[in-house]
Amino acid sequence: MTREEAQAVWEKIVNVGFSDYDRLSSDQKIWFNIEPLTTAGIIDHYINYGAEHNQDTLDALESLGFPDIAEQIRRINELFMNGQPPADIMERNEQWDSWCDEHAVLLDKVENYFWTRCDDLEISLMEYVSRTRIRGD
Repeated sequence: MTREEAQAVWEKIVNVGFSDYDRLSSDQKIWFNIEPLTTAGIIDHYINYGAEHNQDTLDALESLGFPDIAEQIRRINELFMNGQPPADIMERNEQWDSWCDEHAVLLDKVENYFWTRCDDLEISLMEYVSRTRIRGD
């Protein structure tokens, strides 16, 4: 299945995910949480939408066979108070802004590592979507 073939289903999942995340099936949550990583990277997971469901993202990465990428996310999580990014984006960005310059080297390493693995993650995700025949309803 190509991204173009999956687009209509993806749009339905996004609509449900943003309006009532808990209505998504476990398969839909994997797609919902991993797709944005493959297009925008790990840093975007924190400063825009994504970290609201950080643990689900970690679980999805593990289930797709990418514990190394999950570990990179955990490295960033440790920088937040209590070792977890706040679900509230304003609070999360406030914390991020307080230490991001200090940890710029680490953040660059994490992001650069992610992009070396992103193609494999994207392939695995699309194979998962095809194999599980995720639907948008």
